[in-house]
Order: sequence, then C-alpha cells, then structure tokens
Amino acid sequence: MAFDRLLGSVALDNFQQSVLGDRHFLSIIALFSLLLSGCSESKLTQCEQIFRIVSHVNNSSQNVSYTNDENSSQLKSWLEAAGTMNKAASNIKALHINDSELIKYQNQLVTIYRIYSQATYDAVEARESKSLETLELARMDAQKASQMQQSLVKDINDYCLNQ
Repeated sequence: MAFDRLLGSVALDNFQQSVLGDRHFLSIIALFSLLLSGCSESKLTQCEQIFRIVSHVNNSSQNVSYTNDENSSQLKSWLEAAGTMNKAASNIKALHINDSELIKYQNQLVTIYRIYSQATYDAVEARESKSLETLELARMDAQKASQMQQSLVKDINDYCLNQ
C-alpha cells in the first residue's frame, strides 16, 4: 500500500504532495537499505546452516544397519543413507554462503557427501552382485571420505567458534 502511495504521489501535480511523496520515497529507500544490510547473514549464521545439515546427516546415518545380513531391509537402509547424503550435498551446495573460508568448506563438504553417497551405492551394487573387489573399493572410498570429513569438521568447528 505504501508503494502504491509512492507511485501515486509521483504522478500528482501538487508540489506539496510531490515533496511529501519524495520524503516517503527517501524513507522507503533508507528502510530497504537498513533491511538489506541487516539481512546479510553473519558468519555464525552461515556456520549454523552448515551444522544443521551435517547434524541431520549424522543422525540419519545412525539408523543404517551394518551387519553381514544380505536382506533387503539392510540394502534399503543403505540406499536411503546414500539418498540422504546426496540430498545433503545438494542442500549444502544451495546454501548462500558469502564468507570465503566457509565457501571453501562448503565445496569440500559437497565433495565428501558425494563420495559417501557414491560409495554407498557402489557397496549396494557390490552386495547384490556379490563382488568382493567392488565392495572393498567402496569401503576404501567411504573410509577416505570419513577421514576427509573428520578433518574438515574439525577445521569448520575451529573456524566458526573463533569469532
């Protein structure tokens, strides 16, 4: 409604109403400037966004069963975990991060979750085809991703907690 008044005031011939409209216009510009500068997300807020996604993946992964049973429910839980990791990679990539260090961490997390996801899909395929070699390669990829993640999470924690 204020925007309609602003547009309407510009079209009026009355000088006094035009000045009033200009004041509204300047007030609106000042308000938008304050809002936009206040909307810039802090480093802490950006860290929290990353932590929420990582925490969700960790909580979801704890429900995956890693037994030697070759039943379909285990393979289904592995596929769900791979899907969760793939979605986490997409969610992390979609975050609007403007801190250069956090952008680096963001890209590394996307890579790690993609490796985890692919390794899990490969492990399911290896179990179904009974290929021990493929299963071992998938396990090695998952271990590599795990090591990368542990190191990266430590770095992110250090960076985010040292304001």
